[in-house]
Amino acid sequence: MKRKLYKAGKAGFLIILFGILFSYAMFQGGFVSWFLFYSFLPFLIYMGGLLFYPLDDWTGARTLSSGLIESGEAVDIEIELRRKIPFPLYFMKIKESYPETLHLEVRSGEGVVTGDREEKVVERMIFPWFRWTVRFHYRLEHLPRGSHQLGEMYVRTGDFFGFVKKEAAVHAGGHFTVYPPSRNVTLSLGSKGFGQGRSAAANVKERHSNMVAGLREYAPGDRISWVDWKATARKNKMMTKEFEQEKSSESVLVLSTLSSPGNTAEFEGAVEFAYSLMLKLTRRETRQLSFLSLGRAGKYVTSIHSRRQQEMIRYHLAEVYPDETGGFEEEMAKGHDRLPAQATLMIISTELDESVKNSLLRLSPSGRNVVLFVVMFHKEWDFTKQKHVRELKEYGVRVQVLTEKAWKRPEFEVEV
Repeated sequence: MKRKLYKAGKAGFLIILFGILFSYAMFQGGFVSWFLFYSFLPFLIYMGGLLFYPLDDWTGARTLSSGLIESGEAVDIEIELRRKIPFPLYFMKIKESYPETLHLEVRSGEGVVTGDREEKVVERMIFPWFRWTVRFHYRLEHLPRGSHQLGEMYVRTGDFFGFVKKEAAVHAGGHFTVYPPSRNVTLSLGSKGFGQGRSAAANVKERHSNMVAGLREYAPGDRISWVDWKATARKNKMMTKEFEQEKSSESVLVLSTLSSPGNTAEFEGAVEFAYSLMLKLTRRETRQLSFLSLGRAGKYVTSIHSRRQQEMIRYHLAEVYPDETGGFEEEMAKGHDRLPAQATLMIISTELDESVKNSLLRLSPSGRNVVLFVVMFHKEWDFTKQKHVRELKEYGVRVQVLTEKAWKRPEFEVEV
């Protein structure tokens, strides 16, 4: 309604202005009056045409330079605008505002991750005139991890004097996912190591026992003698026997997405470490690895053997966000039934409070090896958290604290 009133008001003013100039030329006569009338006539015609020109005739499309982007990297975006009516436009200002998921700027130069929540806006001034198609591009740097849906752009134009101003939204589409980065992880293991050294379990190709604990899908490296042909025929896929020794050498990587408000930097560091550690452990054949994330968007992937499962976890880590509503004890209790007996639990968390401590103390007597990785800034490493660590170590829970010093190195160095 307002747009119609605006257009009617401007049209009425142009008609009145045209009448005034024409009347002045008719009654005054002479060269000067008619010269003034004909000099302003093209501008009046242009204003009238622009007033009724449908600016929403423009359509847009975005093209990204890369479909595989990691956190902290940059992407080039090309914008192409097309129209069907080649009305001469003296100028056109394009403004693009980005969703809140892109307001976090990720930098890895100092500490874990430093982020400044600032609104990202790109503005361009172009001069289309009679062109049917216009193109321009820009670069987005320090992209944050996540799934980002680009919205609509706003185009604005007007006449030479600023009397007629028009604005419209152009839908260009555009969706891209920024995956968590990865780096190498160096594991320095103790007597209860993850599966390396003399005290570790033997290689999967060398494991064997007369005690069959169950069945699982075939994995590269399994012996033909381990295949259960009846179960394979029944389920129409290769099934192998799972021996007691093999089952006891399982590991579960647990990522807690439960985080306090304002812990964005620590959470991004925890996601990066979880992905890096997952890649490190899946490249080895000494034990089976499963993945479990705690929180509102929890996910469980058992026995990671294929590239597809790794990509599934990678995509989940790209889209997961901190859960500021749940509690660690409640979420751990929900996922407890999924945890294999006698499995090594590697838990990554940005919190180390009473809830985390009590939950891990209940897991320790169950016979599982429990390792806790805590990602936090050094200034938050206070007396209370140190007390929790000492209490956990007394019950056999190993704790590794990763502060900003760990992110200054080219690779993660973990001692347990």
